[in-house]
Amino acid sequence: MRSHVMIAMVLLAGASLLHGQPDQEVMAKRVARLIRQLGDAEFKKREEASKQLEAIGEPALEALRKAAMSDDPEISRRAGLVIQAISNRITRRELKELQGTWWLLSYETDGRRIKGEDRAHLFTFKEDKWSLQVGGQLFQGGTVARIEVREKLNTIDLLITEGSNIGATAFSVYSVEGNTLKYLNCGDPRPAEFTTKAGDGRHYLTLRRLQR
Repeated sequence: MRSHVMIAMVLLAGASLLHGQPDQEVMAKRVARLIRQLGDAEFKKREEASKQLEAIGEPALEALRKAAMSDDPEISRRAGLVIQAISNRITRRELKELQGTWWLLSYETDGRRIKGEDRAHLFTFKEDKWSLQVGGQLFQGGTVARIEVREKLNTIDLLITEGSNIGATAFSVYSVEGNTLKYLNCGDPRPAEFTTKAGDGRHYLTLRRLQR
């Protein structure tokens, strides 16, 4: 009897896996249809396609990025606008997890640890603003331009409007694990791991949440 139960469980598990694939295919076909509709002759249909793609959100991003390179200028333009709307929504959502002040646990660059715990080395996020203070002095600050969710970590673009390198953008990756923030200023292309090595110019900070 037990073997029958086990076989039944295996079959059910297989059925659930098979069930997930058609759902993905249906979504992919829907997104493809809506992207084509972005170039429809009727304004109303183009508007409706934009609204539906924005509502779908992240599952449509990959196809939308390809559509943004379309030879059809209307499809390209609308795809770009939808991408921006979805990105803004993701950024606002992910920013909630970063809110507050974080103090330094360790600082690594060029493959070497150059600094340990320092409660005067602070990374602060308040709404969409950020600042980095060292020893009570503002080092840099600015605005969070964009956050993108990835499988292992998130990308974050920090526009610098105060302190050193005003006008530049710090292209970085990060992850939040409980009250620990891992942050790697790395530039593009973004890495999939938090590592530094000699000459790569990366700065890896591990921080602990101080207040929220």
